[in-house]
Amino acid sequence: MRRCAVNPTPPVQVELRDRVRLVRLAKGANALDLEVLAELDATLASLQGEGAPAIVITSAHPSVFCPGLDLKRLDGQSRAAVGEVMRRFNALLVRLVSYPGPTVAALTGHAIAGGCLLTLACDRRVMVRSRARIGLSEINLGIPVPAGAMAMLLALYPTRSVEQLVLEGDGFGGERAFELGLVERTTEAEGVVEEAIRLARHLASRPPAAFATAKQFLRHGLVRAMEERDAAELERFLDCWFAPDTQDRIGALVASMEGGSGGQR
Repeated sequence: MRRCAVNPTPPVQVELRDRVRLVRLAKGANALDLEVLAELDATLASLQGEGAPAIVITSAHPSVFCPGLDLKRLDGQSRAAVGEVMRRFNALLVRLVSYPGPTVAALTGHAIAGGCLLTLACDRRVMVRSRARIGLSEINLGIPVPAGAMAMLLALYPTRSVEQLVLEGDGFGGERAFELGLVERTTEAEGVVEEAIRLARHLASRPPAAFATAKQFLRHGLVRAMEERDAAELERFLDCWFAPDTQDRIGALVASMEGGSGGQR
């Protein structure tokens, strides 16, 4: 008997909701591997080609937005392989920062490391009030935040908040993230996506051409700085990644993961 082919769930799903495109990460716990990075980048490029409608980025996972890069896949990989993933990830951040239309992240769960950077590359964020954290845990493993992402953080967020994110590596709950200027709104879990859609619609109510042009004026220097910094500092980033102590920490973290495709940048 011939078996019917089963179509796997795409890692990125797009849904039209109240004139806003809901872009949903939908691959397990949404650890970022090459497939997810490529699919999300292609989705954003496609939407930009359709006129750059307002988008809300969220997660199909009930408690995790995105934990960052898929360390299970990266553990033991060559310097060239890790470098390729980082180039893809850095390019995705640039894509988000420079997207002409409104972008809002709906955080119904944890946004850690690379997942945190994805949300901070959006124009606005709505976060669940409790039971989730947003933060940059790279320093705990011995890895710096990528240089281009650092330029983004310093351009868009309060310096003291960036220093806490980058140097302490602890992360924050919704209320504290709001106090630090990292998210614009917090609400209960069941209202996060709808509130993000309302915020996206509010931004999209401005004349689209003027919004896109104003955003380009605001971000042009930042985009150039991100690209230049990433190109200049990737090798130093990889030196930290492949330092023996860092490799030991990554290996220990991967060994501690229980099932699923966990990740953490």
